[in-house]
Amino acid sequence: MLRAYIVFIDMLFHRSYAAIVAVLIIFALFSFYVARDKGATARLLPTPHITRPAVPPLSTSPSLQETILALFHGIKQDPVAPDYVAPDGTRYSSRKSTWTEPLGGDATWKEPLGKKVLIVDIDTRKPTGKNQILNSKKLDWHNLEPKGGGLVTNAITNHYLYALIHGYDYKFYQAQEIKGHYSTWIRPHIFRELIDDYQFVIAMDADVTISHLEVPLEWMFNRWEISDKTSMAMPWDTEEFRDGHSISQDSKGLRVLNAGFVVVQNSQVAQNKSTTQDLLEAWRDCTTEKKYKGCGEWKEKWSHEQRAFSEYIRYDFNEDPDTIVAIPCDDAMGWPGFRKDVLDPENTKDDISDCNGNFIRHYTLGKNNVKEAGATGVMQMMSEVIQQNLLANQDELWYKEPKRKNN
Repeated sequence: MLRAYIVFIDMLFHRSYAAIVAVLIIFALFSFYVARDKGATARLLPTPHITRPAVPPLSTSPSLQETILALFHGIKQDPVAPDYVAPDGTRYSSRKSTWTEPLGGDATWKEPLGKKVLIVDIDTRKPTGKNQILNSKKLDWHNLEPKGGGLVTNAITNHYLYALIHGYDYKFYQAQEIKGHYSTWIRPHIFRELIDDYQFVIAMDADVTISHLEVPLEWMFNRWEISDKTSMAMPWDTEEFRDGHSISQDSKGLRVLNAGFVVVQNSQVAQNKSTTQDLLEAWRDCTTEKKYKGCGEWKEKWSHEQRAFSEYIRYDFNEDPDTIVAIPCDDAMGWPGFRKDVLDPENTKDDISDCNGNFIRHYTLGKNNVKEAGATGVMQMMSEVIQQNLLANQDELWYKEPKRKNN
């Protein structure tokens, strides 16, 4: 059995990322039967008084979702855990200053939301070309292109896997262009179309990856202070300075929000109000200028629907500070080493805020890094699962040769 595990691990680390998905089912089934005899393994961050839901039983022919849930169940972060410790040892807190109980008793999101959440990739591009995910021919991950349909393929792989791990719904929404508008203007009307069927709709750009796949949205919502009153949440954009002046502010001097990662909550679920629906309709219809004079400027001018939201919508729907939440840039923009990677060291007049993508990494200026980031996230989880299984079953899997007596 030890030899079989060694061969398996070697395959994981030396074959392509695509092969990982192919062997998930085999490993999950093996882990399930070992766990049945040996008991559950330790959690990444133990919280003794929190009872984790039981691992869903595997059916005779388990679905991909059942398999993924069983495989990664033991390392998922609890929504109300007070801290998350990243693989590099960095500790991130989910505590609010108002929390009184030791493990986040005042946290808003205490239980998994499951199918109340939809993760959606919205794109006008069709990933059906050669070596793309919706082409029926076998995918060659090693040669996946970091652009066009290849970039969309990476996004679907990362975001769909994340949805499977946490039991969320997932959809790839292939959208039609809107005449006279930049392609990203498709999002507001699609959010409005989808939100009535869910409590949360989460959308990410194709160049966005989830940094730590084991951390659920519920834990991040608690960290970002997204409440049941929140209709929209987006990260602060990276602030870019040219010749000493910021180019990342709206006409009122406030930094814009970035629409590469958007959280939409259905206000009717918690409050029986149509605030979210009204907000989305206002955003959708902004360029008609029936309500917001001057919004038509952003039909094709950078940064399009993102700038329109920051110029008009966020000021029109800000009576309650919880309605629109700004997520810290360091949590949902950029990537580790972002500032150093994008700045020209010889240009001392320009600068940009150093946002490191602690939980959501947005490779706006580094799309060639997207594929590696996605693969690293999967291998991090797989290596943790393998590590826990080896340690829990070391009597069978770890042979320690005794010390030899003098020859």
